[in-house]
Amino acid sequence: MDLDNAIREFSPINEDWRPLESLFEAAFSSEDPRAYYHAIFNLYERFPDDDGAGVFWSALHGMERVGEYEASLLAYFRRWPSLMTRAMLQRVQNSGRDSIEGVLISSLGITPRQ
Repeated sequence: MDLDNAIREFSPINEDWRPLESLFEAAFSSEDPRAYYHAIFNLYERFPDDDGAGVFWSALHGMERVGEYEASLLAYFRRWPSLMTRAMLQRVQNSGRDSIEGVLISSLGITPRQ
């Protein structure tokens, strides 16, 4: 199975998310980490109320470091909001940006932290 599918289809065994960390490390050390964004967002959709025992945050930080994830973030949030896409939108808003692709983040029901 290729890395994209391994991320997209990952399921924890006995609630062990640690193997996913290795997949994220491989994705973000690859030549083009952006190629794995859709697989990561699909994983967030499959587990909409979960943070993968904290492992999903590794992907969030990786996307923030690499950049160019905002348009996909908006599309996936609109399609199927999840804990992680909501957190990512909030972080974008907290960084001082008020819109993505011309869409006001505040119109999405995301409130900045005080």
